[in-house]
Order: sequence, then structure tokens, then C-alpha cells
Amino acid sequence: MRIVFRYKKTFVVASAVVAGSVLVSGCVTVPEQTQIVNKGLNEDRSVSINNCDIEQAQFYSDNKREGNNELDASNITILNWNIYKGEKKNWAKDFRQLSNGKDLVIIQEARLTPEVKEILKKQSINWTLNTGFYVNDEATGVLTGSKVKPVSSCGLRTTEPFLRLPKTVLVNEYDLSGTDERLLVANIHSINFTLGTKVYGKQIDELKAAITNHQGPVIVAGDFNSWSDGRKEIINNMVIDLSLKAVTYKSKNRITIFGNEIDHVFYRGLESVASEAKQVTSSDHNPIKVTFRVPVLEQKVAQN
Repeated sequence: MRIVFRYKKTFVVASAVVAGSVLVSGCVTVPEQTQIVNKGLNEDRSVSINNCDIEQAQFYSDNKREGNNELDASNITILNWNIYKGEKKNWAKDFRQLSNGKDLVIIQEARLTPEVKEILKKQSINWTLNTGFYVNDEATGVLTGSKVKPVSSCGLRTTEPFLRLPKTVLVNEYDLSGTDERLLVANIHSINFTLGTKVYGKQIDELKAAITNHQGPVIVAGDFNSWSDGRKEIINNMVIDLSLKAVTYKSKNRITIFGNEIDHVFYRGLESVASEAKQVTSSDHNPIKVTFRVPVLEQKVAQN
């Protein structure tokens, strides 16, 4: 059984402040449990899971290392962007240009419209999406695309206390060249409208639990909705607990709410070679581009 309802433009007051508005048109359905949709270049699969134990929630049955299915450890390019469900003008043009040639495409508010699928297909991008809800039978949530297939994937979701729609987290692992370690990539869309930080903190704690035991390099990226001091403190504690670093930017183009940046990329076991936050009008968030590499001294000979 799915929860089915309709709603229009909704204004929500959070902490006695108008935090924003959400507009979703059409019929909205919410799956009963976490549902991950995958589209490889030649396959289409969907699974439902109840946890995010990366060792147990294997999405792919063939977990064997293949030389042609490894990210280049010396050059890993990523795009992180909340695309606002593709509702603004020129989003497709920008998405096509920004995602072109990227090793990892980390997207929030992705809606699996035919146009989004076609862009990903033409870019030869494998993708995985953790569904928050469906709009007119089109899955919407966080999507991570990649030039190579992930070797594992799992997801989490947290329901917005006011809007009652889930926000999702997607955790993928990828093989890396020149090392027997794997890169973990976590894609998060944090809950937005709450009174206090209890539910927000719980979502971040669940993300931390999914990453804690990973021994290799890590990228944590997304729309953290970190618009208050309390939320910033929770994120700072996550960074400390997971030994992460924050990507820094020369420009001031990241979107801010109440003076606080809300989109972030954090990392561990990598070097940040280049970074840019680019100003656009095709979404209510500005995209972030980062190039990483695994430090040469940390690269190991891959196990046969």
C-alpha cells in the first residue's frame, strides 16, 4: 500500500520564520520503504531495502573487480547539484553541459522524466536513484550517476515532519584504479522544515552510521539545508567524527539561506585539486564542480 495524496503550493513556518515554499503538481505517491531504482547502460532494476548496511545491501550481484569498471584514482571529476526537479528554464541545457565528461554526477531533487533519462543515456552515465516519492509515477529523489557501475548501493530516507514527504540519502561504492580500496560516495538531501534539530540530527546520524566502517576514500555531497546555527553544528560534528574535510571555493556563488551555505562537498582520503561553484538561473541552487585524486603515497597495488 502506498500513501497517495495531492497538494499545491505550501508555505511552512519553521522556528517562527518563513523557511520557504514547495510546489509539486500532480498525483504524489510515497513508497512504503526505501526504494532504489537503477539504470545501467543495458539494464533496468529496482529493489526495496530496509537499511543501509553497505556490507549487506549489495545492489549488484556481480561484485567482482573489473579493470574497465574502475574510476581513475588520479582524476575524479564530480558535479554536485540540486536541479529543482527540472522545473526552471534552461535546466536541461545546463545539466547536459555541466554533467558532460564528469565521472560522478551527484544530483538532488532529480525527477526521472524522459528528458532526464535521455540526457543521462546520451552521456553514457549509469545511474542509481533513491526514491523519496513519485510524481505522476515518475520517481523523485537523490540520483548518483557515474561513468562506471557502482559495486554496491544502499539508501536511507527521513520523512519531513511538516510536509510528510521523505528526503533521501544514497550511498554507493566504486572500484578505484591502482588501489584495492573503494571510493564511497554519499549523496544527501537533508530535511528542511522542522522545529528544532532533533529529526535533522537523526538523519545525519544515520548517514554517519552508513559511512563509519568504510576504510577507503569518501565523498559526502549534497543539499544539507544547513541554514541555521544548530544545523551547522550538527554538520561540523559529522565532519569531525568522520575525519572529513570541506571543499573550499574561491567564489562566493554557493546559495545561502539566512547567510549560511546549504550545499556542501566533504571528503576523506583524497586531495581536492580544483573546485568551482558556478552561478546559474536554471535552478534555485548553484552547481558545484570538484576534481579529486587519491594521493600517490596512498595508492596501493590492486589485489588480483
